[in-house]
Amino acid sequence: MMLLVTLLTLLLAWLGSAAVAMAILRRGLQASANVFLFVLLLAAAWAYTGNIVPLSTLLCSSALAVALRATSSWSMVITLTPLVIIIWAGALLVFASDYVALLMVYAEQGLEVFKQQLELAAANGGNPERAEQMLAQMPPLTAEHLLGNLAFMQMLLTLISLFTARWWQAKLYNPGGFQQEFYQLRLSRANILVLVVGLVLFSSIEGYHQWAWLFAIPIIIVGIALVHALVALKQLSRHWLFGFYVMFITFAPVVPLLMMAVIADSALDFRLRLTKYMS
Repeated sequence: MMLLVTLLTLLLAWLGSAAVAMAILRRGLQASANVFLFVLLLAAAWAYTGNIVPLSTLLCSSALAVALRATSSWSMVITLTPLVIIIWAGALLVFASDYVALLMVYAEQGLEVFKQQLELAAANGGNPERAEQMLAQMPPLTAEHLLGNLAFMQMLLTLISLFTARWWQAKLYNPGGFQQEFYQLRLSRANILVLVVGLVLFSSIEGYHQWAWLFAIPIIIVGIALVHALVALKQLSRHWLFGFYVMFITFAPVVPLLMMAVIADSALDFRLRLTKYMS
């Protein structure tokens, strides 16, 4: 039952926020105020019952939709996303500290149950040392670590909502437009500098390592766009994309390699060079 409620919450947060974001992208925030306020009231009521995910996703994705409409730059919006999520996390600590404390209690209870199950499984398997090793490698559960995980999930849900909104808009008003935008998604040197500095900064702060992913995710998304664009330019089979995603999911070194490719592309522009070579 709990899993069903969680999935329903995520689904409604995603679709509701995407619908509002599409309205903002199409008509602007002022012209979409009635839609925004209606969904805002529903999300606020849900937050009052103890679930802030719909409200958080609505606010974050709407802010990014306003930025995308104003700048028409995915690279700028992608770079701003970690900053928006960090502001959201700060607001959560200031205005919803009781909510964070309650989540901490739930997380501690869940962690304790997980540890007991792990120890039981290891004992039944005759390998209790393995369980001890795994438990020793687990990072301590702190408020910073918990909030970092929440920020990571909130960022993914926000970006999925925004990408969905843009895809819907393209389907209705500009068929094929979203695909072209995605293929052209590229980070400038200034964008890369901001993201890399944030990545290095949070990686070096004790207890905040999880927060570094907020700056890594935009680079990874641009890397995925780069792979799609190169496959399209080379007119390769979709089997190449399938192979890429299998490697991406199963082979951990693909992620840093992809990020390095994005950093190199910001200086060399692989797509432009390939287009000139093929023309």
